Amino acid sequence: MARSKNDLDLRKLELFYWVAELKSFSRAAEHLSLRQPTVSAHVRELEETLGAKILNRVGGGVSPTALGQLLLEQARALLALRRETLVALDHFQGRVKGELMIGGSNIPGEYILPRKLGAFIKKYPEVKPILRIGDSAGIVEAVLDGKVELGFVGFKVGDRRLSFQRIWKDQMVVAVPKGHPWGRLKAIDLKDLGKEGFISREGGSGTLRSLRNLLSRKRQEPEKLLHVIMELGSTEAIKEALIAGLGVSILSRTSIRREIEDGLLKEVPIRGLKLERDFYQVFHRGRTLSPISQAFIHFLRHQ
Repeated sequence: MARSKNDLDLRKLELFYWVAELKSFSRAAEHLSLRQPTVSAHVRELEETLGAKILNRVGGGVSPTALGQLLLEQARALLALRRETLVALDHFQGRVKGELMIGGSNIPGEYILPRKLGAFIKKYPEVKPILRIGDSAGIVEAVLDGKVELGFVGFKVGDRRLSFQRIWKDQMVVAVPKGHPWGRLKAIDLKDLGKEGFISREGGSGTLRSLRNLLSRKRQEPEKLLHVIMELGSTEAIKEALIAGLGVSILSRTSIRREIEDGLLKEVPIRGLKLERDFYQVFHRGRTLSPISQAFIHFLRHQ
């Protein structure tokens, strides 16, 4: 018999949220530092309270039922509100404390934000940053879904629910492996790019979108100009492919600084084309930023 829905408690909702989000009881238990039977028991009690299944158990994974999807969205909002409330109370008492939930596309997430976060927690040691990394499209979606409060991405989208602010500039360069003939040249022509196998980022990437925008200024389309031999889902994968001598690419100078210093890669200018782009900070207009996120924004602006 179903218990009263007034018996719903936030702890059970939180456990359900992580099971649904991570698509696994075992991964949720590991994330929460609990035993799997404990997590399973709480979710089962939640289903008894609701009088309906909220998770489909298929093979080794789980997925929310229609009711579970509705509950997941509400649980996400409630947990975000709880987090914001606790942070606001700490801030009122003069403390910046709690979790900083942010997302970064590949370049900010892997090469810029870790150092920024390191400096931030030196100033605010009671803050625990949680950094989600994905392509720019995925991070924008995470901001819309409330999975992160702040995103740092390589392009803007025309969604009125979102606020984008330019935060960093980035130089992109043609990158070639050690020993490549272009490495001995002062510069190449744009048309030369089509003569070599090109290693590209995937469709949701800010790097690829920025490249499209830059080439459009020269009335060029990547599909026509470039001989793309593979698409890879991360900058790290492209760097490994370049070092292996599989082709050439255009990457953020920030991302290949170490490989340039170590002599593993070379950068080559393109005559008459400045490969520069912007990174943006993005948040949801309809949600009040937590004091921790506000403190991080202030920190970045005044570094």
